[in-house]
Amino acid sequence: MSTPTIQRQSIFSAIIIVLGFGFGALNILFLQKLVLSAEQWGLTRVIAESALLLSSFATLGMPMIAGKFLPFYNRYLPAGQNDLPFHALRISLLGLLLVVAFLVVARQPTISFFGRNNPIFPPYYYALVLFTVFQSMFLFTEVYAAYAGKAVISNAIKELMFRVLTTVCLLLLWTKLVSFSTFVALFASTYLPCALLMVVVLLRAGQLRFYTRTSTVTRRLKQKMVSYGSFVMFSQISNIAFLVCDTLFLARMYNFSQAGIYAVAQYFSQVVEIPIRSTQAPSIPRLAEYWRAKNMEGIQSIYRKSCVNLLIAAMAIGGVIIVNLHNLGRFYGNTYNTMLLPLAVLVLARWINAGTGLNTIILQLSPRWRFDFYSTLIYSIIGIPLNALLIHNMGMLGAALANVIAMLLYNGVRFWFLYHRFGLQPFSWRNGGVLLGGGLVIAVIYAVPALPNLWADGICRTTLFALAYATLMVKAGLSPEVTQLWHKWSHKALHALGMGNRTAV
Repeated sequence: MSTPTIQRQSIFSAIIIVLGFGFGALNILFLQKLVLSAEQWGLTRVIAESALLLSSFATLGMPMIAGKFLPFYNRYLPAGQNDLPFHALRISLLGLLLVVAFLVVARQPTISFFGRNNPIFPPYYYALVLFTVFQSMFLFTEVYAAYAGKAVISNAIKELMFRVLTTVCLLLLWTKLVSFSTFVALFASTYLPCALLMVVVLLRAGQLRFYTRTSTVTRRLKQKMVSYGSFVMFSQISNIAFLVCDTLFLARMYNFSQAGIYAVAQYFSQVVEIPIRSTQAPSIPRLAEYWRAKNMEGIQSIYRKSCVNLLIAAMAIGGVIIVNLHNLGRFYGNTYNTMLLPLAVLVLARWINAGTGLNTIILQLSPRWRFDFYSTLIYSIIGIPLNALLIHNMGMLGAALANVIAMLLYNGVRFWFLYHRFGLQPFSWRNGGVLLGGGLVIAVIYAVPALPNLWADGICRTTLFALAYATLMVKAGLSPEVTQLWHKWSHKALHALGMGNRTAV
């Protein structure tokens, strides 16, 4: 997979993720307000985020094992004799059984953990089990999609289909075709059709042929795969534990309503991560091959381009959110005004993460992948207690500040290690130019006086920001790739409008 292919798949993935977030916006901005109370919305968030943590254990690290070692299987085994999918399925099923058994045994302690301030939780504990099982099924299939050239389809199912199904569930509840209890059961099962569709796609692509005889490659690499999988699994669990602990702590220390309000702020900040989420999966096969071939120049090129390009995209999305903060407050009303400052802080955390590019994927696929585990463990050991302390004293704002501190620590340590161990240094004056220029445009547009009408003000601010920011990024030449794409698509637009002889900006 070449760099242009990564770029093309990333663009397609970004389009799909944007559509998915569009349905997410429909859910968050309209349906959730109409249909669910803050407490009911908080219940769905606690279920989803707890399931994410549990499903990361259920797969026992097999998705990342497959991501790292499939190139060796494809290179050294004849077609049809790849036994990795069979062993991965066997081990993942074992992990899933262990998680389900844990959920059954730990039912009462879990209910006690959340139930003091949240009487809504105990009747719907079963939904946590369903969500975990079906999400684990999907996670198992996801990595094979990248190697089958189906990363775009995988992203479409995960980012778009899941949210469309959530929209359908909310619409059924809004029209009173189902009760709230039925809605929860349907919501908990949304990953089931996603997983089944992914299985069909992979079977048709020939990527799930279960060859049961143990190959020479497996015998030779078994110890390395077990060691790698163990480290990566606990690294992922540590990482996800930090990512979801803020919502879970708010639900435990305060109530599901506070967790639901904070989840809205999280959603808007997560939109900023669309670029990095759309780039990660298409980049894995190429980066894995570069590490195998010890092509450090190729890795450096992807690392450098990802840092500046992802920062440009993330600041564009985050800028739209920040210049419209007051409009979000007007739209949601007084109940949700407490989320506005935490939202701005969360956007800053997403910028830090995007601005350090694909460092996580590069490190996980490198010969020094163990450092990924150590750095993530340190990040979680510091971040989780920091969340608990700041949330206890500052509520939602404390959760957002803990995110910024942890992101600085997490990405700073990884940057230092990649530079000192491999000589990979992705930053230049362009990165600083994006931060300074983007920050200036955001500050200027934010200071523009608000119009009386919420929608007119939102459209005007967004348009002004988009024009100013795009012009600055292109004219300053901060990213050759962005400039190239701008000229390509602007010329196509001009030709479509019958103005092909005019020069694009």
